[in-house]
Amino acid sequence: MALSWTGPFIRTPWIAAAAALLCACGGGGSALAPAGAGLELSLHGLRALDPASEGHYELWAVDASGTPRSAGRFVPGDGVRLANPAADARELRVTVEPPGDGDPAPSPQLLLRGRVRDGGAEMRIEGAVTAAELALREKPGQYTVFTPSDNHRYGYPSNEYAGVWLLNSTVISQGIDQWVRLTPLKPGWVYEGWMVRDPGLPGEVWMSYGKFTPSNDGAVNRRDQNGWGPFSGVDDYVTAGAEDYPGDDWVSNPFGFPVPGDLPLPVDFRERDAAGEFRWWHVITVEPEWNLSREEKVSSERPFLLQPYRDRFIDNGIGRGRPITLRPEGIPGGRVRVVR
Repeated sequence: MALSWTGPFIRTPWIAAAAALLCACGGGGSALAPAGAGLELSLHGLRALDPASEGHYELWAVDASGTPRSAGRFVPGDGVRLANPAADARELRVTVEPPGDGDPAPSPQLLLRGRVRDGGAEMRIEGAVTAAELALREKPGQYTVFTPSDNHRYGYPSNEYAGVWLLNSTVISQGIDQWVRLTPLKPGWVYEGWMVRDPGLPGEVWMSYGKFTPSNDGAVNRRDQNGWGPFSGVDDYVTAGAEDYPGDDWVSNPFGFPVPGDLPLPVDFRERDAAGEFRWWHVITVEPEWNLSREEKVSSERPFLLQPYRDRFIDNGIGRGRPITLRPEGIPGGRVRVVR
């Protein structure tokens, strides 16, 4: 309920004291991190990066003018403490700086950000990795298994459990068409799709089906940079076909590329382990855009730490959709405490 006051305004001592306290505590956007204050990092979901291939983390303090100033590089762990380099710092940011970085400015790979208030900053990916402070969609749609690259040769069905494509093939609650809908990302980040055999176990195998970005409304309605994929058996696999969604087939290897995990082709996502559980998982990660610009060699792709979507394969029939599910444990975050 909105309150209004029509009488005369009388500035009593307690009102003045309250106003002063509000300013001191950050009301109206007042900064709470003075220069030289300690910044204690308590972050989760981060792992150590390989400096040669993944770069390093760097913390930045943004001053009242909006200028980010580096508080230094860090390796995640307990007891990480840096010094605030900015006067009147109002926001803290964590970036991923690329390998060999010599640029004094922050990279476009903004990973976490948080406004300084109440003696610290809650660090989140919203507005850092995602556009416009949007949250990642909890149920963006489905992935579907089939192999369009060889159906013209062998007819349908052929090796349908050897390909995966990002599209809705059955009606779902949030779907209005065949397009999966993912949260748009900030410049500097792209999505990447994977099929993963035995994740988290020795000998795990990650097979990328390409990097992609959604449209402004989140529709994943464009192919990835791999097209049908290097193991589709198609000579012009990047440009062949008419599919307007990401995906790959893994049916043959006419180019002699290294096959991830030395697996025999065609693969079969129905493989089970000794306990009878399916060995394959579908995963969508968020990757630094420089991996795309560097044109990673076939089979050299490796996942970044942002792994928000992960689902075990289910055998519900060929050409049918399987759910894509948000897993909060794959999303980093935490808090930076200001120590005066």
